[in-house]
Amino acid sequence: MIQGEKTMIQLRIKDESELYNHFDPTGTRINDDVYRYLKTFSIEPEFRQNPRNTLRIISDGPVDLEKFQKLLQNAVKRDLDEFDAQITRNNRRVIWEFITGIALSAIGVLLTVALDQVLLAIISFIGSMAIRDAITTLTKVNHDIKYLRKLLVPFTDLTLEVVRNVE
Repeated sequence: MIQGEKTMIQLRIKDESELYNHFDPTGTRINDDVYRYLKTFSIEPEFRQNPRNTLRIISDGPVDLEKFQKLLQNAVKRDLDEFDAQITRNNRRVIWEFITGIALSAIGVLLTVALDQVLLAIISFIGSMAIRDAITTLTKVNHDIKYLRKLLVPFTDLTLEVVRNVE
């Protein structure tokens, strides 16, 4: 790619109102279909290697770019904040799963003399499962959430332009 060359996503609309959620009378939320369409670009391998830096809106009428850009950034920020909150909740849960798992496993080993072997096996098994869940959350779930979060980052700096459709 040549330095400074535009790579773009194109969005064709008839009227500016198509960009906003039809159920929001204030027009302060982006249309879910529009946002979903834009996010589909982030999962394409080509986009990840060469992110688009421009969103070209082809419209029959005028479009308030500042308003749409602000709403798009708000939608992306909401998603990024939700990803961060989920990772935080997962990390807290992981700590408690590790503590519970280690405690149950230790209890199972320490009480082998005093209790029934089947009960101890069950206690140790539950402890092992808690530890396994914690490790899975750390290595897979949080990793996937961080990956999804990273896919949305290019949309925070997207340049918008409007082209009037003359047919």
